[in-house]
Amino acid sequence: MTVNFGKNQYFTFGVGVRAQYLSQDPAATPSNSSAASAADLRIYMGAQFHKYVKTTLNLERLRDGNWNVLDGILQVEPWKEFNVWFGRMLTGSDRSNLDGPYFLSTYAYPIVSQYPGAWAGRDDGVTVWGKTLKDRFRYTLGVYRGHNWVHGGSNYGEHPLFAGRMEYNFLDPEPSPAYYTASTYYGKADILAIGLAGQYEVDGVGTAEQKGDYKAWNIDGLFEKKIGKNAEYGVYTLEGAYYQYYTDGVKDISAGYGQRAPEYGNVGGINNGTAFLASTAYLIPYKLGWGRLQPLVRYQQFRFKKDLYGPGHPKTTQFDAGANYVMDGHNLRFTFDYVRYHPASSRTSNAFLLGMQFQY
Repeated sequence: MTVNFGKNQYFTFGVGVRAQYLSQDPAATPSNSSAASAADLRIYMGAQFHKYVKTTLNLERLRDGNWNVLDGILQVEPWKEFNVWFGRMLTGSDRSNLDGPYFLSTYAYPIVSQYPGAWAGRDDGVTVWGKTLKDRFRYTLGVYRGHNWVHGGSNYGEHPLFAGRMEYNFLDPEPSPAYYTASTYYGKADILAIGLAGQYEVDGVGTAEQKGDYKAWNIDGLFEKKIGKNAEYGVYTLEGAYYQYYTDGVKDISAGYGQRAPEYGNVGGINNGTAFLASTAYLIPYKLGWGRLQPLVRYQQFRFKKDLYGPGHPKTTQFDAGANYVMDGHNLRFTFDYVRYHPASSRTSNAFLLGMQFQY
């Protein structure tokens, strides 16, 4: 919803809801083999007061019933090629993080995307971003508060996090706003995009007594093509990503150390290792009722560094197979997903997920 107050002056308001039913292998989770939950509730607000000045305030409801600031940004945007944002926002990272949960091709967030953030991949700081070469090249660079900023953590009140990403689109420019991305556009454009991201923070991992520098980088790609004129034979999607995470020979503290829950605060949980994901999907051109089916599969693997996590190279893998029922793009979609999850230190488990997302 948009309310205009005058030239270059408006206010926008929207909501986003995600809910799911997850049925797991009783042998893996005997106390809670199935559960339904409202996984996500968000309120989106934005305003423009001047031709070059905008603001964004997005809120998210937590599982304990409290609300948290998801994004709080003062946006100075004088040119398409150069913009400066201040506040809490997404950092330069991989496509999955810049998708956010609502713009992935699958419902569940990938386990291999482990860039830290104060909340949902966000951090507090300053970001410079822009688009050039007919919007085919996008970049973002930023300085942020950083990881493990907590008593007992490796970086209490010390060093900032540096993050950046650059991306080139060889076919159509991505239709997503700013430096955000999506993992499928349902045939709105033909996409061949390659992105490279990296992050660095001195004393970003570990404890106050045993600390190390945090470094990470990844390369990711998205190919999506309309088959036939106006996608009369459907839309094919292929996505891949490769990651390297470094903790300077130090094991990080546990996620959420010193916080009420792991999701509070930008603390702990970074693993030293390599990872990759690969996924493919096909949007069937024919309608089934009110929407179209998009079958998909995804495979992920995180391989831990052996000297920190025991002998050999323990690894965690996950395989997803299912389908989206797409009624209005990312704004109204249902997902059925079979998940086979094999953590490095436990037995394989299976799950079935039915998810729904709605945005207005």
